[in-house]
Amino acid sequence: MGTWMLGDIAVDRVVEVEGPALPPDVLYPGAASEVIEAHRHWLEPGLLDPASGLLVISFHSFVIRTAHHVIVVDTCGGNDKSRPGKVRYHMNSHPYLDNLAAAGIVPEDVDFVLCTHLHVDHVGWNTRLLDGRWVPTFPNARYLFGRVEWEFWERQYQSPAFTDDPYYEDSILPVIEAGQAEFVDTDYQIDDGVWLEPTPGHTPGQVALHIEGGRRRAVMSGDLMHTALQCAEPDLSSCFCVDPALSARTRRAFLERHADTDTLIMPAHFPTPSVGLIKPAGAAFRFAFA
Repeated sequence: MGTWMLGDIAVDRVVEVEGPALPPDVLYPGAASEVIEAHRHWLEPGLLDPASGLLVISFHSFVIRTAHHVIVVDTCGGNDKSRPGKVRYHMNSHPYLDNLAAAGIVPEDVDFVLCTHLHVDHVGWNTRLLDGRWVPTFPNARYLFGRVEWEFWERQYQSPAFTDDPYYEDSILPVIEAGQAEFVDTDYQIDDGVWLEPTPGHTPGQVALHIEGGRRRAVMSGDLMHTALQCAEPDLSSCFCVDPALSARTRRAFLERHADTDTLIMPAHFPTPSVGLIKPAGAAFRFAFA
C-alpha cells in the first residue's frame, strides 16, 4: 500500500499479491546470462530473490481520486477464476477487496475502471463471482477499454492461435453484456488532469495514463516495463510482448522523455515501493524508487 498526492489528486496503490514469480531468462528470453549477472548486485534482494533466483513481481491496481471521480487502473488477476494454463492466476483467493477497503474504497464508489491493456493479469477483478455468475465488481463504473486494443483481442480470442485460458469470457464479456463497457481512443481524457497516451508494442493498443495535479506529474505505464531491469536494458522485451521490437522502441522513447524529470513513474508490476523516477545512466537509465 502507498499514497501519493499530486495537488488535490490522490493516488493509492492496492496490492493483490507480490513476491518472487519468474526466472529472468523466462520473462526476458532475449537476455543472456551475463546481462543478468551484470545487474545482479543491485537487483538483489528486493528485485531478484537470491534464494529462488526469481524476479520479484507485484500485481496491483492504482486508485486515483480526483475532485470528481474515483478511477481504478488495472484490475490484476481476480479470484475464483479457472486458469489451468496459467496456474499463477488459477482459482485464487486474494484479499484484494479488503485491501481496497483499507484504502477507503468500496466497489460502489468507483466511477471508472481503466485497463491499460487486456492481458489476463490486468482484467481479473473486472468481475467477481456472485451466485454462480460473473458480474461487474464495480457496479456503478464505466469500464474503459482501448478501442484499438479491443479490436485486436476480439479477433485473437476467436482465432486458433489463441491458446490461453478464455479469460475474456469471465472478465471482459460480462462487463460488455452489462452495458458498462466504453471503447475509447488511445488519447482519451478521463478527467481534468487525467488522460491517456498510446504505448504500443507490448500489445497493439496498450496505453499509459497521465496525471497532472498542482505542479506534480505522474504516469502509470502499464506493462511498458515489467521490472526495473528494462530501464538498465531498454531493448529487453518480455516474453508477453506481442511486438517485441516495437515494445523496445516505445520503451526507449518513454525513458528518454521522462529521464531526469520529476515525473513519477508508476509501473504495473514493480514491487514495493513500486513508484519512482527515471534517471540517466550512461547510454541507458536506472529506476530510482521513491
